[in-house]
Amino acid sequence: MKKRLITCLLGAVLATAANASWADINDVRANLNKLHLPDGFQIDVYAEVPGARQMALGTNGNVYVGTRGNHVYAVVDKNKDHKADQVVSILDDLKVGNGVAMVDGHLYVAEQHRITRYAAPDFDLTLPFKAMREVVYEQLPDKAHHGWRYLAVGPDNKLYVTIGAPCNICDPTGHEASIIRMNADGSHVETFAKGVRNSVGMDFQPDTQTLFFTDNGVDLLGPDIPHDELNAAPKAGLHFGFPYYAGGDTRDPNWKNKTPPAEVTKPVAEFQAHSANLGFKFYTGKQFPDEYQGNAVIAQHGSWNRKVPVGYQLVRVTFDAQHQVKETKPFIDGWLTADGEVWGRPTDVLQLADGSLLVSDDYNGVIYRVSYTGKADASGVNANTANTLSGFAMPESVFASPDGTLYVSEIGEFGKAGDGKITRIAADGTRTALAEGLNDPKGLDLFNGQLYVADNDRVVRIDTSNGKQTVVAAASAFPQKPVFLNDIEIDGLGNVYVSDSGDDNGKGAGIFKLTPEGKVTQVLKANAGIKRPNGLLMDGPNRLLVADFGTGKLFSVQLGGSKPVVTLLNQGFGGADGLIRDAYGMLYVSDWAGGNVWQLSDPKATPQRIIQGYQSAADISLSADGKSLLIPDMKAGLLYRLPIH
Repeated sequence: MKKRLITCLLGAVLATAANASWADINDVRANLNKLHLPDGFQIDVYAEVPGARQMALGTNGNVYVGTRGNHVYAVVDKNKDHKADQVVSILDDLKVGNGVAMVDGHLYVAEQHRITRYAAPDFDLTLPFKAMREVVYEQLPDKAHHGWRYLAVGPDNKLYVTIGAPCNICDPTGHEASIIRMNADGSHVETFAKGVRNSVGMDFQPDTQTLFFTDNGVDLLGPDIPHDELNAAPKAGLHFGFPYYAGGDTRDPNWKNKTPPAEVTKPVAEFQAHSANLGFKFYTGKQFPDEYQGNAVIAQHGSWNRKVPVGYQLVRVTFDAQHQVKETKPFIDGWLTADGEVWGRPTDVLQLADGSLLVSDDYNGVIYRVSYTGKADASGVNANTANTLSGFAMPESVFASPDGTLYVSEIGEFGKAGDGKITRIAADGTRTALAEGLNDPKGLDLFNGQLYVADNDRVVRIDTSNGKQTVVAAASAFPQKPVFLNDIEIDGLGNVYVSDSGDDNGKGAGIFKLTPEGKVTQVLKANAGIKRPNGLLMDGPNRLLVADFGTGKLFSVQLGGSKPVVTLLNQGFGGADGLIRDAYGMLYVSDWAGGNVWQLSDPKATPQRIIQGYQSAADISLSADGKSLLIPDMKAGLLYRLPIH
């Protein structure tokens, strides 16, 4: 059976202000083994910095760190062993000294109400910086709500400053809810971007030099709306929607009658609502593998009042050859544990000269260093840890047995009888053909050591111990001739449900039930409102979730009565294909046509796209440990493993 894991409720998140007591460094180091990193990466504590927020790199390798308190710190690694030798408080009289940047050897600090400049900190950290302070701009809105400014230096050598809206949602005035830019001396101040609710992260994309920035959506509209955003501003003067849009395309009910500007620039990527995407950097170093070049690594600070917490991780955004967003996916997670406990909150990302990344954590009062040392297992490919497996002929479905063995259905040449097979992949990566001579094998499910396969117009059972094949439901056994059998789901009693997607117009579609005694009945017909049933997932006794390949909708089907009760739950999934739930109740839906995978905290929740850019994301499943999605890309002939916990 697909993973029938009991949904566990995550505990409430610890909402802690930035000036709270910070964790003992030994406790933080002990928790590092809870983090999940890609193969070959490692993470260590670089420095203890109370309330660490935005970071800036000096010319000699010093790291300057802002806080939401009154301090700015300098972190010194004198012997270059990638661990701090000294942390110096160089300023202690600031008003929310969050933003820091280095320009021509000068340190700039963005406070709540002003921007100040300090000469030559790399030269001598004992200089009287308070006495040397130069105020270059003092017209920032002096309001506490979203008053933590973020600084960036553009390719034009100008300062870019984020100015959050002083509210959850309201009409901004002046420079509120914008990004401004100015010369380094504070002159020629202009509004660069409008309609930006609360950005606490900016960077410029390599090659294009386009400004990208994160933005956090309106609170208190629900757990899954509105989405947080990543935006791109290739030129000045663009409007990004706030307050007319609460985030993404979502309108606040109290503002829906407000008329937005004629042109609103939409996000280039969206993230789970309330995940709090803050600082980020485009990766340009040489230490990480080549596929990380030009990626953006974003710090998700995590939700502050969501019942089921989300975020608390680093997210990786990849781009295509045209520098457009290709996909977003977790890079490092685990600051939110499987038990729903929060023990860290990533805040900002900074690239060091050696190509490693620093990550600030204002909850623990530390800075981590993420480095790459090479593959964790150079002896061969491990089926439980490899991120990508190749060499498949039209892989459609995958199932992971409890011992970690993977079973993959390979269609071969579509429509050609006899060239389909089921491939078995042992935990050490060894591949063997469990069963050959199939037609177009698609959906898989396991029950009592027997693998059930939807093979075009029949259901085949395969003994996993010896590969023996038995046709348990030939085409003639069905109440109507099968057209395109697709997915299989087995309940706890051994009843096999199989979907038939019918032809391109849904003719002949339906869902069938095969009892342990071998009786086949049709439990859902083509006129029930589901055009092309595909992915199936048990959702309680006699209840199925059904993905509609033809309309991109998600339905609930209650069986067991005089006729099935069909309820529309969600939509917008393109060529909706596979369905799976993880141990925390999160639902995942694959979109074969669009190459996307969507995550939902509830079947009716706003979908969050966690993967895009595949050629054809087919019937997804979970890894044996429940920590990763297994995603066959049919057209590409690949099987992806995507860590989710």
